[in-house]
Formats: sequence, C-alpha cells, structure tokens
Amino acid sequence: MKILKDNLLRYLFAVSIATIAFSCQKEIMIPQPDYTGKVSIEGIMEPDSLPLVYLFRTVPYLTGSTNPSDLVIRDAIVKISSVDGTDVLHLDSVYSKLDCRYNFYYKGNVKTKTNVTYKLEVVDGEKIYEATTSTTLSKVTIDSVTYTSVFQDLYGEHEGVITYFNDIPGEDNFYRYEMYRAVDSTVKRGEKKLYGSCLAGDTIMFTELGRSVYNDLNLAGQQISIVAEPALSHNYDSLRGYVVGYVRIQSIDKATYNFYDQTDRQKLGVYNPFVEPLFLKEGQFGKDAFGFFGSMVRSDSVYFVYPE
Repeated sequence: MKILKDNLLRYLFAVSIATIAFSCQKEIMIPQPDYTGKVSIEGIMEPDSLPLVYLFRTVPYLTGSTNPSDLVIRDAIVKISSVDGTDVLHLDSVYSKLDCRYNFYYKGNVKTKTNVTYKLEVVDGEKIYEATTSTTLSKVTIDSVTYTSVFQDLYGEHEGVITYFNDIPGEDNFYRYEMYRAVDSTVKRGEKKLYGSCLAGDTIMFTELGRSVYNDLNLAGQQISIVAEPALSHNYDSLRGYVVGYVRIQSIDKATYNFYDQTDRQKLGVYNPFVEPLFLKEGQFGKDAFGFFGSMVRSDSVYFVYPE
C-alpha cells in the first residue's frame, strides 16, 4: 500500500511540474527586419555556345517561396556586346523533369567566340549592372578517370570519381568537374528517389556538376587530380547494365571561381558546426548585386563506367 501511495505522489508531482512548465510557455513573435532584395546574376560565356544569363531577385532567408518562377526578373534588359556588335538576350525557359519545374534564363542569339572580350549590361529599372569577361581560357586534356569506393573529406567518408589531368603552365587556372549521364526514376539523390512523377518511365540526360571548384596554386604545370562524390546513385541493373557517364573538366575564369568557391564555403558553414559561416562578398557588380559574369571552356569528354 505504501508503494502504491509513493507512486501516486510521484505521478502527481510529475503532472504538476509538467503543468507549470506548460503554463510558462509563451509564444513570442519576433519582428523580421526590413529587407531589400538584391539582384542575383550568373552569366557564362562558352565558345561555340549561345550566352546564358540567369537573373533573379534575392528574398529573405525565412521566406516561403524559393521557386525560380517566382524569383526570376522578367522585365530586365540584358545585352552582351563585343567588337562584333551587340546581342540582346531574351527571357527563355526549359522544363526540368529532374526537378519538376521550369528553369528560367536570358538567352542570346549569337554564339560565343574564342579570344574575344565581352561586356554584359543588365538594366533593372533604374539600376544598371555591368561586367566584362574574356574567352581566352585554355582547355585541358584528361589523362584518365578512375573510381574509389572510399575517400575522406569534411563531410566524412564517400565514394568518388577521380579525374587526372595536367595543369597548363604559365597561367592561373581554375577548374570544375562535370559528368554527363543518363537518369531515370530509379535513381536516388542521397537516400531519396528523384521525382518519379515527372520522369515517369523516361530516361533523360543530366549534367552532374562537382560541388567544389579548384585552383592550381602551387601546382602549376603539374598533374592534378579532382575527386568528386557522385550526387546521384548508380546501381547496376540487370537490363541496363552498369551506369556510364562522360567526364569533362571545365576550365573557368577567376570571377566564376570566386563565386562558386564562396558558395561552397557557405555550404560548409551550414552543414558543419565547426566551420564559421561565410557570407557572399561583393563581386563584379558592386554592393547591389551578387553573382558573376565569366567564361568557361570544357575538355574533351572521357567515357567512364561505374564499376558497381
């Protein structure tokens, strides 16, 4: 009887503590500071390709909308000029079955040439943003592509695709990895399947970009190896066989490198509590806009088969 009484007292005490704690809770509305959106500009010039410029307006961190169709700036005037004249870009879009959404960009009409200096001009209302880039980059030649089941980085252990190539001496060079491969509704991103409702039974070709960018500091003229963790799964299938891809190395200019290097460091601050967050710095467009206007050239592709 005493044990029962003691248990009852403990129960009543726990209930009273919980009631007090609950009654002390109070919902506090924290006013959001005033926010003025900035323009986000991402433009790349690649020889033998039409210019593409992505133009969006930034929103507060806690906003409910991050859909590109809501953020794209639709009424800007976008021009790219060179010694050959001026190209007026027009707003265009393409539907991505991988993400179940439209991707918007301003697209040019004249293919980019090699060894030419281009000037970008974006008119957004009363504001004008300008930047220049030159398509003088040299493409590298890939020596080989291999695979490792385990490599270590700040995020832990991963599998990786290793690409070997020689740096071009006498230049300040910056690089990025890419793979062009087939994707269907069985493919996973991490532990989650892709949007099967959009892919349905289709197979599409997808360009998978490396998360990080690299430079040749202290490696001028030497062999460089880039290890890239696959973003998408690549399981063997009894009907389709092993997953294949085509690997290329992008040679990018310094402005493009600086932007993607900052965004990569920012991601490190989000996912790793031991890394100090980094905010995007002002770049080519001054304090009112983020982004870059740069150039790129790709290496010839190398055929690669995932071994598992």
